[in-house]
Amino acid sequence: MPYVNADGVRLYYESAGEGLPLILHAHHHMSWMPFQFPYFSQFYRIITFDRRGTGRSDNPPGPWSPADFARDIRNLMDALEIDKAIVGGNSLGGVTSSQFGIDYPDRALALIVGHTTPYRRALSREWIQNQIEMAERGEPVIVKQPRSFEWEDEGPPTIAEGFKETQFGHYLATLDSSIGSTDSTPKMLRALANWDQRPRFPELRQLDVPALVIVGGNEPQKTIELSYEWHKQFKTSEFLILPNTHHSAGIENPIGWNAAVHGFLKRHEL
Repeated sequence: MPYVNADGVRLYYESAGEGLPLILHAHHHMSWMPFQFPYFSQFYRIITFDRRGTGRSDNPPGPWSPADFARDIRNLMDALEIDKAIVGGNSLGGVTSSQFGIDYPDRALALIVGHTTPYRRALSREWIQNQIEMAERGEPVIVKQPRSFEWEDEGPPTIAEGFKETQFGHYLATLDSSIGSTDSTPKMLRALANWDQRPRFPELRQLDVPALVIVGGNEPQKTIELSYEWHKQFKTSEFLILPNTHHSAGIENPIGWNAAVHGFLKRHEL
């Protein structure tokens, strides 16, 4: 089985294809295997891995931070002798990709920052605390997204209602792509609770790396608004709203997501 020692954290990874390295990440590597791996391996050396605390990777003691997740990517690259890579992801992966670009600007060829925000609002922090409590009780988490406004009863679903009953949904239910154990999921959520990249916006404005900020049209209104605000902070950035998709756009609409990301990379001759 392919493992690397990422500075003391053993990470399980998968790799396919040839060419420029493209690292897609977030949680369990299986999230990318059905739809992104076959497509992007035609054009790139695609790599994905189980982040710390998921799948077959180590679950080191907490607390964790986005900087820890970004460092894991750098250490994975070092172990695989990769100098520079396209680094992208959704949700936690979007947060970590932007963190990676700031912390290791000389290691990034491009960034895909998907389906998340540059900081946490009060309602988002409240939502995360609720998710932590649910995870500690062993309940499913991140089924709904945060509310944008106080008057909302709840945020939109993470994926389209009824998706589980589609042919793709039935197939994906046979794959283990869980976020993490009862122990690791709260540590991941706590790492995001106080996430705020605004103090480092001046560094983004100087970052000479192309970035794609992508969001689903059916995500929370504030996620769309704050993603656009984030896009405006990058020195070189494109902003894209993928129509009729939710937070799990790479699964819900893989053809659209893959085309959007590949189109961005081709426009930047990558």
